[in-house]
Amino acid sequence: MILSDRAILQSIEKGEIVIDPYSRESLGTNSYDVHLSKHLATYLSEILDAKAHNKVEHFEIGE
Repeated sequence: MILSDRAILQSIEKGEIVIDPYSRESLGTNSYDVHLSKHLATYLSEILDAKAHNKVEHFEIGE
C-alpha cells in the first residue's frame, strides 16, 4: 500500500502508524525514509518458512 504524505500524517495522528523517533524531514511525498541502526539481524537459513519462527543471528555494525 502506498500512502501520500498527508495520509501518513493523518494515520500518525490517529495512532494507526507509530514512527519513533519521528523526523518531519524524513517524510516524502509518498514515503518515509528509514535509517538503519548499528544493531542488525540476519536469518540463519537461506530458506525461510512463513509458518515457522525462523532463527536469526543478531550483530552490531562496527564504526
